Amino acid sequence: MKIGFRSYDDNQKNEVYVNNKLIGHVEVNIWNQKWKIYPYFNFGFEQQSLLYTEYDSFYKAGKKMVDLYNGTIDSFEDIGENDTDEIDMRDIFKMQKQNRKKRSVSLKKPKP
Repeated sequence: MKIGFRSYDDNQKNEVYVNNKLIGHVEVNIWNQKWKIYPYFNFGFEQQSLLYTEYDSFYKAGKKMVDLYNGTIDSFEDIGENDTDEIDMRDIFKMQKQNRKKRSVSLKKPKP
């Protein structure tokens, strides 16, 4: 795997490449000199906190984006065409109905 960086905007931003494919850019905050990642690919919701993490150098931020990219690509490649699970929606509606009943019971005033 080949990782490449290309700087622009007076070294305020660096594009990050993996195997000559642009995956995003990292950008420095001029006030605190910390770097943030801006990926150009979709990834899981559980990794959203990485968007708000600040790094000490463009290299560290870029490596974190490459790790995120590799983890995302690997997880999407594991999904095959026939890997679909059927969902019984009746169970979901039953759960919602039960939760609604629990909430309505707890909102009633107690009898003296």
